[in-house]
Parts: sequence; C-alpha cells; structure tokens
Amino acid sequence: MLKKITFIGLFIGITAFSTSSKTSVENKYIKSGEELTFIASFKMSGVMTDIAQVKMQTSTVKTKTRELLRLKCTASTYASWDSYFRVRDLYESYVNPETLIPSLFKRNIEEGTYKKNIKYLFKRKSKIAISTLNKKAYKNVKKNIPIDYNTLDIVSAIYTIRTLDFDNFAIGKSVTKKLIVDSAVQSATVKYLGKENIKVGKYGTKECYKLSISFQGKELENAKGGKYIWITADNDRLPALIKATVPIGSIQIRLSNFIK
Repeated sequence: MLKKITFIGLFIGITAFSTSSKTSVENKYIKSGEELTFIASFKMSGVMTDIAQVKMQTSTVKTKTRELLRLKCTASTYASWDSYFRVRDLYESYVNPETLIPSLFKRNIEEGTYKKNIKYLFKRKSKIAISTLNKKAYKNVKKNIPIDYNTLDIVSAIYTIRTLDFDNFAIGKSVTKKLIVDSAVQSATVKYLGKENIKVGKYGTKECYKLSISFQGKELENAKGGKYIWITADNDRLPALIKATVPIGSIQIRLSNFIK
C-alpha cells in the first residue's frame, strides 16, 4: 500500500504549476532561511494515521557568477514505519531569488528497494532542459526537453504558487500553466475557490485561500473528493493544508511548524 504513496511527490504534484508566457513572478514572499515542517497522514481503517514528515527549506547559494536560492524538499517515513516501507526522498531546485525561475533541479528517490536519481539543467537561451536519469539498468540517460522561458520544475512550482495575487482572483478563476514532471512538460490547472478558515497546528486558526488542482485538463476535484490546498492569506503565504483522495485512500499533509 505505502509503496504507491510518495508523500513529497503528492505534495509537489498537487501544488505545482508555473507561468507559461514570457513573464515571471515578482517574489515578495519567499526568502532565504525559511523552514516549513509538515505531517503526512494516510487514512487507515477510517482513522487518519501519521506516517511521514515533509520538510521545505530555503537557503542562499553563491556561484562564481551569481547568487541563487536553494529550495529543498525532503520526505521521510517515521522510524516506526521504516520496517514496513522506508521513504527517504530529496528534491532540490536552484532558482533566481527574484523570479523563482530555476537553473538546476535534482531529485533523489529512495522508497523501499526502489531508487532513482534525475537532474534537469535548464538552458533558457536554447529553450531546452537537459534531463539526466540514473536508476536500475539506466545510467546517465540524457534527454533534451523543449521548454519555454517560464517552465519550472516541481519544486520551484510549489513556491511559485505562493506568490500569486489571489486577492485579485475572482472565485472560480482558473489558471493553466506548464512544468516538467518525469522528463516531460505537463500542464496543470489551478482554480481559486475563495477563502476558508483553517486550523494550523499550534498557531491557531488562519484565513486561507482554497485552491483545487487538476492536470492535463482533467478536473480531479470532481473525482472521489479531489485534491485541494489551502494557502494562508497573509504575508507568509504558507501551505497550511493539503487534502487528496487517491485510488488507495485519503491523504492529508498539514503544516505543523514554520520558521521565517
């Protein structure tokens, strides 16, 4: 059962999208030194059971020519679940601090006996991303992926969603954008559903923007309860809660702690 659940993959997959025309976001919310901690839960026998921890961290990285913002996401099952199905996933994106446009993406998956590494090197002037894949029976397999100016990876897309000006979105407004997933460019649609008050761990109740997510034009919010994310409607723009119904059950990912 758990082998089919990638907690960070779910988190990223249902929050990820990017701008598709040659414009970029104005990043007013994502700064170096932020650390967010989430608890991932799965419904078992009608009860939500805490299974894994997801962390999102930002830091500054200096190269010879510029300064980048490192966006790091990790997921780990709790020790009590490791003997059943051990997860140690790492996702990293290195982005322009002002626009969140990525230059490099790395993904390292360890789930049970399954291991996979993939890297995207973005060549904006050439309009390609060079994908390098390593997994069992595949060593340094390269592929050129056509991209446009604002194509993102799945990590930078999570952070991009937090920068959108939802206060100027009408309820029901949808935005469809592009991102790279598994060495291919895919489309994602985000629909704004208004505001709701959501309990955020020890921080009490916060007013949040509620969004639904769908992919490739398929309205996933209409399938078995759908996929939703709540973003705090304040200057922190924190992902407060995610709810998703998948073929094997229901999953929740909730914010438990944050450092700004």
